[in-house]
Amino acid sequence: MKTEQTTQRRAEPVAARGDLSSAERSWRLLGAIGMIVGMLSLIVTTIVQWTLQPTSASDTVIDIVNAHAGLWAVTSVLSVLGPLLWVAGIGAITSAVRDRGWVLTTVGGSITALGLIAGVGHLALFFGLSSDLAASGVSTKAAQAVQGADDGGLLGTLLLILFLVGFSLGPILLTVGLRRARLVAVWVPVAAIVMVVANFVGGIPAGAVQLVAMLLAFAPLTLVLLRRR
Repeated sequence: MKTEQTTQRRAEPVAARGDLSSAERSWRLLGAIGMIVGMLSLIVTTIVQWTLQPTSASDTVIDIVNAHAGLWAVTSVLSVLGPLLWVAGIGAITSAVRDRGWVLTTVGGSITALGLIAGVGHLALFFGLSSDLAASGVSTKAAQAVQGADDGGLLGTLLLILFLVGFSLGPILLTVGLRRARLVAVWVPVAAIVMVVANFVGGIPAGAVQLVAMLLAFAPLTLVLLRRR
């Protein structure tokens, strides 16, 4: 009986034993807040981008920026700050696992964080350049030429690839690791896979599925941070 109890205590994650310092508790609370803000920012910016569609075949991104300058500015800020705060949440949930599933969680969390950071860089280039071109008053033809060159640029392409790979492979490995650590339910990694597949399908219906799957994959991670304080 004593041996069984000892084995059970060893299998229990360190985070569940209530020996966290005040700094670790604060870090997990900040991580939970960051993850919530990150998820909400993705939902809001995605829905806004669905609504900011060209009204005619000749409209460009510059026309959209000029027509919705305030909304575009808010979307730009959320697109950059949201993922940065999300990275804090990923770091907090990764550090919550110190035993079973530690390797998968650490690798998956690191890849996810790298993907989010690369996404920040890519979105900053896109929104920043679009806003600057709209404010400069250059002709539509010139603006399209600059944006075309930027789309084919090495830096933008590299950041986009890092984001797509990082935010696809990373969440799957992260949630599988957390499942091995017995911190999340079995459907959480499944939701992460659905999120990734829907992202590559494209379109508004698939985008809606992606957002729901994202909530199902990351909301439980937020709950883990809030519970284990």
